[in-house]
Amino acid sequence: MDATVVGLLAAVVGVGGTLGSAWLTHRSGAAARREEWQRIEQSRLAGLAVEQRQSGLQERKACYAAFNAAGRHYLATLSDHAHVLRHGAEDPRESLAEVDAARAEYGRQYAEAQMVVPDTVLAELRTVNAALGSVYGCLARLTRGAPREGDDIDAVRSEVRRAWQFLTRMRATMRADLDVTGPSHG
Repeated sequence: MDATVVGLLAAVVGVGGTLGSAWLTHRSGAAARREEWQRIEQSRLAGLAVEQRQSGLQERKACYAAFNAAGRHYLATLSDHAHVLRHGAEDPRESLAEVDAARAEYGRQYAEAQMVVPDTVLAELRTVNAALGSVYGCLARLTRGAPREGDDIDAVRSEVRRAWQFLTRMRATMRADLDVTGPSHG
């Protein structure tokens, strides 16, 4: 081989090496950028998932607080109304109107809770709702002078105590769902 061919081959190999090196560098840089983008996207999606869980937790917490307050108020007005019927201290129709107002608010909170709470909590809400409905029905019939067999104030008082127990159990289930049970971490 003469020197010209060798020089030409060396130049071709040099140019090919330079171009190949640039191409390989570009490919490895693109792969590194793609991997970095995937890591950023995974991190963003993980952060979004945590944010959504926190948002759902806050929504359930607000719903639980509102439902618990409405349920307690409704049961307190039922208990007060039973006291009115037992002792005749005031007009039972006025007292029943207060119960009806508390019942309406409770119904709004119950409807919202049905759309938000998980099944374990919903089962407890249904138990509370049935107990409160039973107490309300008995008191309303007694107030209107149309009691059923077994409807009397002593039975109502017993049902009210049972309803308080159901509310307590429901609240414990809600707290467990929110993971706020157990000893303080302070």
